Amino acid sequence: MAGSRKVAVFGSSEPPPGSPLYEEARETGRLLAGAGYTVLTGGYGGVMEGASRGADEAGGRTVGVLCDVFSRRSANRYVQQAVQTPDLLERTRVLIETASAYIILHGKAGTLAELTFTWALHRAGCLPDRPVILLGDGWSRFLDTLSATGMLDTAQRKVTTVAASPLEAVQTVGQLLEG
Repeated sequence: MAGSRKVAVFGSSEPPPGSPLYEEARETGRLLAGAGYTVLTGGYGGVMEGASRGADEAGGRTVGVLCDVFSRRSANRYVQQAVQTPDLLERTRVLIETASAYIILHGKAGTLAELTFTWALHRAGCLPDRPVILLGDGWSRFLDTLSATGMLDTAQRKVTTVAASPLEAVQTVGQLLEG
C-alpha cells in the first residue's frame, strides 16, 4: 500500500456533515483527489468521513485504516478500501508509514497523538522528511509554544507548514512532494 501519491488526513471524529470542519475536510479530500492523490484516513466519521467523501465525490481513491478497538463501528460509506488493524497504535503506524504527506485538521487527543507520533518517528529517523500540513486557525500559536518550550525541534518544525485553507494545504503538498 506504500507509495508517493497517498496523503493521510487526520482530524476530529465528531463533526457532523454540514459543519464547518466536516466541510473543510470534504473540500480537502476533493482537492487531493483532483490532484491525483489517494486519501488515507482512520475510516470512521467526522473529518475522516468528510475527507473520504470529498475524494469519493471527485472520483478519487480512498483508504480507511480501521481498528479492532472500534469493532462496533463500521467504516464510513466513502471508504473504498478498508485496512483492518488490531489496535490504535498499529492503526496510527499504518497511516503514518503509508502516507507520503499528512494534512492535519482540528481534533482532540487522538489527532494530537497522530501528529506527535508522526513527529516522533521523524525525529527518531524512522521516517524520511515528509510534509506535515496543519490546516486551520491556531496552529501557528501551537507551533510557537512547542518550539519555545523545546518540545518541537528545528528538524520537526522544518517539515511542518501551516495552511489557511484546503486549497493552500493541497497546493503545499504538491509543491513539497512534486517539486
